[in-house]
Amino acid sequence: MPQAEARGKNASVRAVSAADVEPAAQTLGRAFHDDPVMTHFLPDGATRTARLARVFRILLKLGMPHKSCFVTGACESVTLWRPPNRWHVPFTAYLTNAPQLLSIFGLGVLRVMATMDMMEKIHPKEPHWYLQTIGTDPALQGKGFGSAIMRDRLADVDAKRLPCYLESSKETNIPIYRSFGFEVTGEIAVPGGPKIWPMWRRPR
Repeated sequence: MPQAEARGKNASVRAVSAADVEPAAQTLGRAFHDDPVMTHFLPDGATRTARLARVFRILLKLGMPHKSCFVTGACESVTLWRPPNRWHVPFTAYLTNAPQLLSIFGLGVLRVMATMDMMEKIHPKEPHWYLQTIGTDPALQGKGFGSAIMRDRLADVDAKRLPCYLESSKETNIPIYRSFGFEVTGEIAVPGGPKIWPMWRRPR
């Protein structure tokens, strides 16, 4: 078994620390470089990864107080969860980060906010864990890091007997999420852009 694959299958998972924020944000920036939704909002491929890292730095800092952001050993894979009844990001958080968001997206931030509003309107109200983001460094995808971090978190969620929710922005990822028990519940059409697939998982 190749060394990276062996490492991935046996990867340790831990909560994100302050020291992890920057490498974790960089990992997610690379992981989402070819994401259809991110490509739609950030069409400049030359600057997209760096801009995405800045977005994920904000999301990590917003999520860390909930103690629900996790990484594998060397930040090969990163996941951001939000706990039951805490999935909604307060408008004040957007206001606080408005200058940064404007510098990342430009006036396109209005389209981003409109899409977020569409997503929030159909977000389930039943108590659940929300998988906001999961990503693995492209150089290490398929080596087991993403599966390891997903299994670790789902084991904890199942122990609490709670469902989970996510939105897949890549159609090719749907079978992967299905293998973990998620099922598509609908479609969200980004105005002038790609589709997003909401997915729900009952506890096992």
